[in-house]
Amino acid sequence: MDDYVYIPDDFDFSFLYDDDDPSWLDAIKAEIEKLEGFQVEHDEMILKVWHYGTEIGTAYHCGGHLDITPSLINELEKYDLNLEAFMVNEQIYYQLITPKHILHPKIKSGLNHRVVWSEDGDFQHSGKVDGYHFSYLRNSYHGDYIQIIHNNSPYCSFWSSIPKDIYSYFEAIWREIKNSDRLPLEPSLGSKVASYLPLGYKAYKAGYGDDNRSQCKVERSKKKYCYIKRFRDCEYYVSPTINHQLMSKRVDSLNKAISEALKMIDSN
Repeated sequence: MDDYVYIPDDFDFSFLYDDDDPSWLDAIKAEIEKLEGFQVEHDEMILKVWHYGTEIGTAYHCGGHLDITPSLINELEKYDLNLEAFMVNEQIYYQLITPKHILHPKIKSGLNHRVVWSEDGDFQHSGKVDGYHFSYLRNSYHGDYIQIIHNNSPYCSFWSSIPKDIYSYFEAIWREIKNSDRLPLEPSLGSKVASYLPLGYKAYKAGYGDDNRSQCKVERSKKKYCYIKRFRDCEYYVSPTINHQLMSKRVDSLNKAISEALKMIDSN
């Protein structure tokens, strides 16, 4: 059995600490607050200093030393307090926090890619970036997103892991979208309806032109079906014929339209 030492739960460790000695942060606070307009607050780890309500610097207790922001040293110097000399006299070990050097690329990612949108009116949501096909899409789950086909493989902008070279394509396309009035391609009404239908039902596009995306046929069998027509997000018509003006019922949401469609089909 390994050797061990039993320590009672109520053992008093206070003899290890000298309560008469102020902590490093307490000593610094007392010295700074001798100056007019300075306020200091700290806990066991962090000390912050304000001058007439404006934060001027911070000290972090790292155990064996303090990390001090240069702004604190410089601001106190203006009021004839040499904080570094004070800490040396008090045997307070410290180091100044130096800002990290940030490297910026000479060419921002995505700037050197060529984005060409399709001139076809039916495909204004798509185009090519450096010759690779892309589409600007929207759905209720992912919102607005971009899909790129790169070397026969699809990549979507909402993926959590994207290769760097593909990511730069997305940046270039998003920049083009931001600087234009391009709108994403929304799923057709048939696609939306189909995702809510129970087993045994199906939905697909119906109509021509714009109606092809805003109208769909909901079908249980060749003899049991109806149509849903959307005019706007809060105006839907459910009808037994493709002409929504005949025997149609108007509702104010997609869920209600689907419910009415199922009732209409079951009543046929």
